[in-house]
Amino acid sequence: MSSRVPLLAGIAALSFFAGITGIHLAYTLTYVLVALLILAFIWTRAIARRISVDRTSPEGSYSVGEPFSEHFTIHNRSLLWVPYCEVHDRSEIPGYAAGRACALGAGDSVSWTARGHFTARGRHRFGPVEARIGDPFGLFSRTVRLAARSEVTVYPALHPLEDIGPLWSGDGAGDMRRGKAVDVPPEVSSVRDYDSSDGMSRIHWASTARTGRLMSRTYDTRYSADLLVILDLRAGVHSGQAPESSLEYAVSIAASIVNAVARRGQAVGLITNDAEMRAFGAGRGEAQRMRLLDYLATARDNGTAPLAHVVSRHGEGWRGRGGMVVVSGDRDPAWVEALVDSGTRGQRHLAVLLETSSFGAAGPPMRIPAAWRLALDWWLVRRGDVLGSGERARAAGD
Repeated sequence: MSSRVPLLAGIAALSFFAGITGIHLAYTLTYVLVALLILAFIWTRAIARRISVDRTSPEGSYSVGEPFSEHFTIHNRSLLWVPYCEVHDRSEIPGYAAGRACALGAGDSVSWTARGHFTARGRHRFGPVEARIGDPFGLFSRTVRLAARSEVTVYPALHPLEDIGPLWSGDGAGDMRRGKAVDVPPEVSSVRDYDSSDGMSRIHWASTARTGRLMSRTYDTRYSADLLVILDLRAGVHSGQAPESSLEYAVSIAASIVNAVARRGQAVGLITNDAEMRAFGAGRGEAQRMRLLDYLATARDNGTAPLAHVVSRHGEGWRGRGGMVVVSGDRDPAWVEALVDSGTRGQRHLAVLLETSSFGAAGPPMRIPAAWRLALDWWLVRRGDVLGSGERARAAGD
């Protein structure tokens, strides 16, 4: 509108001058300027209807840190010249801008490729694309929305944590290092009451017939045992700003453990204390892996339940089924005591503790007494740590 103000003022002045003087030149100039205004208006509307964009966007799922690229081609299908075209991409990807400015001849097209990296987990939308076009005189501009939206799921960063899992004592560990998970036969150690998350294959029918209620087998081999991951999502526990926050580290560690355990054939479950108290029963296979990763892609720390309550509640029902991994930045020792109480002979659970003081939280780091080190395996995570198998082994021995 601002570019048309001088023109409209000139037309008004010339019209007034022509009316009071009757000079032919003033009338001619007035007509020319009005015609120019009409021509610019029609020009802009005509090319707006003939502009289109072809866009090839990422699809499916990615992980934080992965690169991606998009290919754009903008077409001018009209017979008129497009003096300027500003393409604005309205994608919701942090730190990503795929826009471009160009000029298009009649029937012309311009292509380019935009590249970026996923820096935040969640569900992110690509598009829509908006094009701002105008006439050669800069009098009118029009914004048209082009290319539909598309969506991708970005999982937390996945790190190589293949050695994470239930840590069992005994002679079977050497055999498991030499072979694969599927090479280790399941060994039944005892039976317990059936749980709704157990599969039919776990039912011990002889005990069921004897007791008159469903009974499930429990195993004592590391790679045949189930794994339960408990992720602390209580509000106020975590510190820092994403991506360098204890929440993002915790979610990434939980996702990496789930991914590694599921890929090696173990059953894995996930318990959280978020606002909905989400709990996923143990399961195997690709469907279970994707189910848990889909949840972790959008997990938020908005819960109210204390972690100690969650560990006690689920730890008792999990006793004898396999190992537990608790991922938290909570300095309250109550959850550690609950995790120690949920252990069984020959089994060591893993406590992943994020030192929130390194992420900006006030107060000293949590002190780990010798008794806790004897009862549990520990992984101490600080801001800037490289999350991987080698780093876990070093930190656990601090």
